[in-house]
Amino acid sequence: MENVRRITRALGAKRLRLPPKLPDGVQGLNKLSESLEAQMSRRKKIKQITLALVTDCGGTDIGRYKLAARRCFYPHPLETVDFTTESMNTLHAGFLTAAHVLSTIDFFGPLREGELIGVIDNAAPRHGTENGQRLRGEGRKQDGEEIYALRLKSGVWIVGPNAGWNFFFLNGQAAESFLVTDTSGRYTPFRSMEVMIPTLAKVFGILPNDNLVLTPKQPQVSDGAQGVFVADWDSHGNIYLVSTIPCDEWVPAMNETRAFRIGNKIARLRHVNGIFAGNTGEQTLTVGSLQLNGNPVYYIVVVGGSAHATFGHPSVGTRVEVEE
Repeated sequence: MENVRRITRALGAKRLRLPPKLPDGVQGLNKLSESLEAQMSRRKKIKQITLALVTDCGGTDIGRYKLAARRCFYPHPLETVDFTTESMNTLHAGFLTAAHVLSTIDFFGPLREGELIGVIDNAAPRHGTENGQRLRGEGRKQDGEEIYALRLKSGVWIVGPNAGWNFFFLNGQAAESFLVTDTSGRYTPFRSMEVMIPTLAKVFGILPNDNLVLTPKQPQVSDGAQGVFVADWDSHGNIYLVSTIPCDEWVPAMNETRAFRIGNKIARLRHVNGIFAGNTGEQTLTVGSLQLNGNPVYYIVVVGGSAHATFGHPSVGTRVEVEE
């Protein structure tokens, strides 16, 4: 009996639940073994879930997201990471998803066994038409833009509306894509919580959510406008840029300076190697640690200052144009 107690104390340090009463001798060891084997089997089925919320729904809505995720993903451990975008700004949502979220995940290598990562990529302006139906005004398509679930080659799942730039920067990364249809017949203005998070629970194999039907389909992604745009900025005031044109059409040679118009401000940017490579107060252009579908992201940096403040606090989507 003393040997059984010694074993149970040692295993108790590993937070395994122990049978309340164990008989003496071999019978006690057998009962202990059966209990531990059952617990270890259950543990193998538990997944560690990380949910990145890239959305223009802030404030109390973030709390609702997290409550919904905890209900949908129970009993699996869940961590959430928040990235708040400008309202209805798909360029911001698409950039944050592809650059901040995915490049950070990829930096640390392949997903590990038992690791699940999902991203809600959600900004939906409901602008224009889709499938011949208006997205705003009277007689609109009430369920909004089509929702897709994309399984990337890395194993990460992305769920969101196919609107504007949301999926633009994921070109070539999807291994599978599915149109998500909610067959419940209900109408909700909060699809990101009531449809998208349950969709992740479905593709993760946690809940059946039979009202959600996933049909293999490739989304027709927007071509995006041509040019260089403000995509984001950080707390230091460094501006992140996104380009849909070749770098050699706008990036000056290393250590060369070029003038750009950012909104109604003129920037004279010297191309340097690193965010600290310029002189104090100098306006510089450089690459940082972020990647966008395998390509570097360019930053505008004012050394020792805030580029975002210097150039008039440009909003996401502001064009950055070469001054001839």
